Amino acid sequence: MNKRFGFIILLVMVLGISSIVAFKPEAKQQFTDVSERYMEAVDHIVTEGYARGISETQYGTSRPIIRIDAAVMIANVLGYKESGTYPASGFTDVPANRAWATDALKAAGVINGKTATSYGAYSTMTRSEMAKMITAAYELEATSQNIPFTDVNPRFAPDVAALVEAGVTSGKTPTRFGANDPITRGEFALFIFRADQIGMDLTPPEVISVD
Repeated sequence: MNKRFGFIILLVMVLGISSIVAFKPEAKQQFTDVSERYMEAVDHIVTEGYARGISETQYGTSRPIIRIDAAVMIANVLGYKESGTYPASGFTDVPANRAWATDALKAAGVINGKTATSYGAYSTMTRSEMAKMITAAYELEATSQNIPFTDVNPRFAPDVAALVEAGVTSGKTPTRFGANDPITRGEFALFIFRADQIGMDLTPPEVISVD
């Protein structure tokens, strides 16, 4: 074997190894606080760019989700952009760098505030509030509003019924939905993941443009 032929063989081997390294799929982000129950949902949420972890190794699975974090996630789900221009929501308790999400969602009819000027940005979200937000975002409706849960306010009954009928969520017991319980980041990820599997056309609801 002459030197030239040997060099060609070596070059081919090096290029082959380089190609393997270059095209190796990027490993999914590994969070140490995500159990098997939430693993697929959290992977989906992170891969789709709906949310990130609270650190490189923690998703914050068991932490109650606050209303502004939920709003940003749903805005991302619907395809709204931080660079977009939306009518001002009028909420004075929303940080400036996240106002785009509440502006877009309020204009589209997906959310309402606690009052005309307060979104309750840093309040924890309840399971009832989650039900209302997700049914509005995914435009889900129930064929029947009959639910077996005794702890659901009539105001939220249509939303809870829609999620149960769609298989997005169920009660904590046969008669208790946990309506006023805080929803965790892991649970919220799970419900969004299930809702995404329905295959709805999530074209962002039309928002009236502002000049």
